Amino acid sequence: MAKSRAAVTQPKFDSRITDLKFLESGGRLKRGYMIWEKPITGYSDKAKFNFLYNPSTVEATYYMSTPGVSASLLFPNANDTSDLRVPLNQTVEWSVLFDRTYELWGSYKADGQPRGGRKSPNNNPGQVGVLADIYQMQQFTGMNVAYEGTGVRQAISDTNLGGRQGIMQLIPSYVYFGDTLNLAYYGYITEWDVTITHWTQYMVPMRCVIDIDFTMLPPPKNTTTITGGAASTRSPTRVSPPGLPLPPGGVSGR
Repeated sequence: MAKSRAAVTQPKFDSRITDLKFLESGGRLKRGYMIWEKPITGYSDKAKFNFLYNPSTVEATYYMSTPGVSASLLFPNANDTSDLRVPLNQTVEWSVLFDRTYELWGSYKADGQPRGGRKSPNNNPGQVGVLADIYQMQQFTGMNVAYEGTGVRQAISDTNLGGRQGIMQLIPSYVYFGDTLNLAYYGYITEWDVTITHWTQYMVPMRCVIDIDFTMLPPPKNTTTITGGAASTRSPTRVSPPGLPLPPGGVSGR
């Protein structure tokens, strides 16, 4: 059995971007992030995915997928003692932008080789640009636990194609836009796609946009929730709005 390892930490963003302040107040921008509910098989801790910029739009959708579900709720069958399981049709969609221009400036020599050499793991933004953030997203969705064509699970890898082109997994996670007092969701990523929008002269991707589709799940029982700006532990039946769970161990992030 392969030994668990710590999740790879996303490289910090250049301070020339993160130190930007609001002109009217001097306060720094609050950046959102995603974090696993708990470590998955193969990892010893929870992976985290930081946003460089918060999305400009967040679209939440709530609907019932089939007329049959509504009919079952309105006209239950007395001979059917099974519990109805409503399809999970509550989703959220958003896009996030990443820009590693500052990290790549002056990081390559005239012969097209990185000044610090090519080193592993390959998530140094001065070497691979936004591929570092794309790799972080692959880790977050479980794609770095590689599988062979036969379906055999392999060790986590960041140095071969199998480790960067793996199969997405259903991983319960939290997403926070700005901070935990505002917009937040619990669920899992069902789909994501990346568009690289700008390259260096050596074909190193500098900027990209990641589009994320997220399916909401009912929050776990007895989780820490936000009520009136203070953290407290309550039963789900007593939670009042916003009633959104915090990741175990409190809030972290920049």
